[in-house]
Amino acid sequence: MLFIDLQNVLKSVRSVANFGLSLDFYAMAMQLIGNRQFVGAYVFDTKRPYGETDGMARLHDKLRYLGFRIIARESYDELRQEQKEVDVALACEMIAHAFRDNYDIAILVSGDRDFVPAIQHVQASGKRVEVAAFADSVGRELRKSADRFHELETYPLLQMKSSLGEE
Repeated sequence: MLFIDLQNVLKSVRSVANFGLSLDFYAMAMQLIGNRQFVGAYVFDTKRPYGETDGMARLHDKLRYLGFRIIARESYDELRQEQKEVDVALACEMIAHAFRDNYDIAILVSGDRDFVPAIQHVQASGKRVEVAAFADSVGRELRKSADRFHELETYPLLQMKSSLGEE
C-alpha cells in the first residue's frame, strides 16, 4: 500500500523541479509498486471548510479519478500557515492497515521524520516499510528507519504542467 503525504511531496517537487514541471502521481505509484500486488494508495492532505474556495480540490479530484483514496482533513491552521492532523491521520492509517494484515509492504511517500515512530510500529507488526522521497527533502533518521529507500529524483516522474492547475 502507498501512503502519500501530499503537501510534503509537493513542497519537495517545487524545490527540485524547474518551473513548468509537476509530479506524475500515477507514474510515481506504478514505479514504486513495480511488479508487486497493488492493494491501494492513500493521499493525505487538508481541505478548506465546506463553502470556502479550496485551491487543492481540483488536484484531489484528479487523484481520485486516477484511483487514489483522498483523506483530506479540515484542519489547516491559518495563523501558523500549516497543516494539522494530517501526519497523525497518515500514521494511524498505516498502522491500522498493518495490524489488519491488509498489506505486506507499506510505501511511505514523505520526507517527514515525524513518521519514524509509525514506521517502527509497522515493522514491529512484521511488515516492511519503504520510504520514497527526494534526497534533499528527507532526514537521515527517516532513511535509516526504512527497510528500503527510493530516491524519487531517479525515477522519470516529472512532466509538463497541465491546465488543471495542480499547484
